[in-house]
Amino acid sequence: MDNANRDKSTIVNNVTKSLRQAILNGTLKKGERLIQEEWAERLDVSRMPIREALTQLQMEGLVEMVPHKGAIVTPITRDDIEEIYHTRSLLEGLAVEKSLPYLTEEDKKQLEKILIEMEEIQLSDVTNEHYIQLNAAFHETLRKGCPWPRVQKMVETLGISPIAPNLLIDYYPETQREHRMIYEAALRGDPAELRASVEYHILRTKNNLITCMELLKKP
Repeated sequence: MDNANRDKSTIVNNVTKSLRQAILNGTLKKGERLIQEEWAERLDVSRMPIREALTQLQMEGLVEMVPHKGAIVTPITRDDIEEIYHTRSLLEGLAVEKSLPYLTEEDKKQLEKILIEMEEIQLSDVTNEHYIQLNAAFHETLRKGCPWPRVQKMVETLGISPIAPNLLIDYYPETQREHRMIYEAALRGDPAELRASVEYHILRTKNNLITCMELLKKP
């Protein structure tokens, strides 16, 4: 990346962080319009990085782009996080427990391949799309053998909070240790152990995400 692109990326990242914090700390309220011109002036940038930041925030579920209105704030709350992650821990824990007896040796080799690739990613790249896809593939491979399609569908519908990768970057080493713990539980072939390790991982992620959100609310 040349210096010009690097500088542009830094500006967009800083703008995104500022707008994300304004949403999560309540400066921007639910349903409020995020007016590009006002924020460009406030942050002393052009409208271009504001537009790019809004695209990222839309992906994170923090704004909705509404025709003829622009960006409307849709903050995620602590209660949202509690509900999503508690429900997901129960359902995904059940899914992997039921899945494990049906995972093949090839599936386990694929888990190892994904895990190693995640472990080799640089900290600065944890928030990029490739790592997010690897993380999703790891969890999908674990539960692919689950013979209960309704449980599978519910887990897929819940997903994870889209803001998690950006807020939890400091927890990356801890997350990777847990992924390895989950993989090793799968290798040992104990469905109850695998379920417990997945539930722990999801609930620990929830707690860290809430901690980060609360810190952003502090003046």
